[in-house]
Amino acid sequence: MKVQGNGFWTSPWGKSALGMGCVLSLLTACGGGGGDAAVAPVVPPVIVSPLAVNTPFALSDFGSGDKPKIQRAGDGTLVVAYGDAPDNARLVYDVKAQVERPARDIYVKTCKPDLAAVPAKTCDVLADWSLAKNISLSSAESSINTEWRGTVAPGLQAYAGDIDKPNIKTSGPVMVLTWVSKYCPDGDLATAGVQAPVQRAIRYLERDSRIIPFSCTWMARSTNSGAAWSAPVQLSTGERDAIQDASSGGFNADTKQGQINISWQEDPQGLQLGDGDGPGDGASGANVNGGTDVWYASATVDLSVPATPADDFVLAPAVRLTDNWQGLYGLSGAVNPIFDGLGANVDPGSIEKGQAGAARPNIGMVGSTAIIAYEETKGSEGLDEGKFVRYHAFPFATPPAGAAGCVISNPLKNARRVRFLTQSALDAGPGGIQIAVFWKEGIYDKGGPSDIVVRRGMGGLQPANMVPSVDAACATSDYTTAIGLSSQPGENISSRSPSLTAADNGLTDGTEVNFTENALAHRGVLRGGDLWIGYSYTTDLVKLWAQLDNYNFWLRKYTFAAGTGSWDLPRNVTNITDKRINVREPRIFGTPKSTTACPTDPTQCQNTNVIYLAWGTQENVSPFVPDGGADLGIYITASTDGAQTFFAPIRYSVAAGRLFQDDESAYESQVVTRPDGGRFYGVWNQADASVEVVPGVPRTVAEYASGGITSIVSP
Repeated sequence: MKVQGNGFWTSPWGKSALGMGCVLSLLTACGGGGGDAAVAPVVPPVIVSPLAVNTPFALSDFGSGDKPKIQRAGDGTLVVAYGDAPDNARLVYDVKAQVERPARDIYVKTCKPDLAAVPAKTCDVLADWSLAKNISLSSAESSINTEWRGTVAPGLQAYAGDIDKPNIKTSGPVMVLTWVSKYCPDGDLATAGVQAPVQRAIRYLERDSRIIPFSCTWMARSTNSGAAWSAPVQLSTGERDAIQDASSGGFNADTKQGQINISWQEDPQGLQLGDGDGPGDGASGANVNGGTDVWYASATVDLSVPATPADDFVLAPAVRLTDNWQGLYGLSGAVNPIFDGLGANVDPGSIEKGQAGAARPNIGMVGSTAIIAYEETKGSEGLDEGKFVRYHAFPFATPPAGAAGCVISNPLKNARRVRFLTQSALDAGPGGIQIAVFWKEGIYDKGGPSDIVVRRGMGGLQPANMVPSVDAACATSDYTTAIGLSSQPGENISSRSPSLTAADNGLTDGTEVNFTENALAHRGVLRGGDLWIGYSYTTDLVKLWAQLDNYNFWLRKYTFAAGTGSWDLPRNVTNITDKRINVREPRIFGTPKSTTACPTDPTQCQNTNVIYLAWGTQENVSPFVPDGGADLGIYITASTDGAQTFFAPIRYSVAAGRLFQDDESAYESQVVTRPDGGRFYGVWNQADASVEVVPGVPRTVAEYASGGITSIVSP
């Protein structure tokens, strides 16, 4: 049964008279922490929001649409990349989902709104979009035979060239699409032609002894805003297991030249299953073996001379950026789980190993300076199971191969999930914020409570520009030296969020001042002297698991002006009062820069006061529930006064989830807007539990919908 309507809310800055369960649907009984007792329907207050959403529709063509990403080019072209499976009979094993599912490829669709066309092209109907283009072209291919069905069906079988997910970034007219794939045909990228594969595989005893191939990294590019794409380019061989790929870049519209960079991690002993508290089974790249390193590739872009296409995009060979492998070989345990393409164990003497392992790198580009930040195990030989957050800033074309990154987290604590926001020196202003780096930090290991900690790069991008300051000797791989660093503590922006005052702002709190609370899913926006960082927050993890508390999204602003800066107090933006429901995967985003059409087209003029916030919702359940809480629906709100106030949220997805008697659920939205902020365009995953593409695998689609702020008068 579908839940109709967009719901109703009181002001998101005040207390709602109703729990979100009531808000979502008058068809659903409303109670406190759960239960089946029926109550009388509640007549909602009439809430008028200037936000409006057009009817969503499935953009993907088959039944396995997955992980869609959306970009909006400077000329207004919308580009959506997503995974999908063209053949349901071609199966692979999904280690995370623990199910055999159809192998996916990466597809791209595009649409450029044109209201002057006859009929008008709005991109709000499927017919306006291009046909899907298969970018990866790998699901029908195989580069390795393994016993991937394990004890279910023993024997070597070809493993299809499945992809993980698309990641896409835009720099002017240049778009770079990256992914990792089980198809790794070229075993020597330094030699012309396709050489014999060297791809390896790992046995997962916990998954019916299935032997699953390592992944390698791929990329494709477009130099005309997604209208045409290059052939896919293999960036690694699969000799080590690749994941966590991303890219960034910059482009000068006057010179028509630019630069691109790409990063990923490679684990020599294969992706590990998770061992932290809570739902999920890992194999996402967070839990790594020693010797796992971050790899880096860069390219120069020159579109100034159309007659020389060979200069358009020149890719340099990838290098190992970090220094975790230092020439050692062997296994981390007594049993050898690594196999080659013939089904034989790989000689341990050819398997790299090390003390520390890097994970979940983030990448950026400011001018010609590359930024890389990541988490890394401490290499303490068992003395400390936590992680450092490390940071690099270097000229994009000359990476410091095999270098130690600067430890910017508290070295005595466990830090992970680093993110950052950047802007140019011109946009930052004299001495202003060029980068904000923020991460989770606490004394506890995986799954434990933590706070969100921030450093700002003021007037530059190097570690020496960080505020609060870091030790000048922060770039060290020696554990003893690292834990002795004398960096100032980062600013704690989440501690005691509900109870802070102007006189007691919590910024200098240790992460254990309140050891029951937890903050995660940190996101932000940086515009000139204004920095907004938000996070999902609960006051007490024990109360959370008992449905006596839940996760809401809180927002805090730092303002820098006239050489000084200050933080305001955090505010609860989402205000979900139904403790059965958590905020999940929040997305906060501002408007892009003005385009050259700005003088004549007001929709192309940047309004920095417009800030959007979208989020998914999820059932709040105990972390010991094997499958975790079910996804529900997606909501969106916006501010036109620099996030001082937000409009009443509306439901973005039609899907609402099983808590509201709906078989369909929506999750993991990706949303963009145009410069004036008057229109937004978004995609998300949508699953239908009532339809299976193969046994045990629900039908999923990449869903799309646009919307707008009606109070911003524009086409």
